[in-house]
Amino acid sequence: MAKLAIVLLSDMQDPVKVEMALRFSQVAKKENRLEDIRFFFFGPGVRVPGQIKDDAQLAPLLEELLTSGITTLACIYNARGLNEEDNLKEAEVQMQAIGADLVDVVDRGYQLMTF
Repeated sequence: MAKLAIVLLSDMQDPVKVEMALRFSQVAKKENRLEDIRFFFFGPGVRVPGQIKDDAQLAPLLEELLTSGITTLACIYNARGLNEEDNLKEAEVQMQAIGADLVDVVDRGYQLMTF
């Protein structure tokens, strides 16, 4: 079975990419054809939870991602640099240095999709 890593590099300056990443993660999960799915907020993408927390259309998509069982991580270094730690904590997104995680998913044969 295939494995998938979704990396959200965009923020709400490109809302279509944000929505596509969130929706696609749920489609991938619901199809139940992948061995594992990982979702990473990276670079400007760490801004998204704070940017969409009051968005009636996108906030539920983030909540669905976070409750879906998909491993979801945000880069702590990007969060610190962009002053987004509080927003990520509020959204209950786990933060850590994710460089090694990204290397690991590549090494383990995950398909990478970036938005």
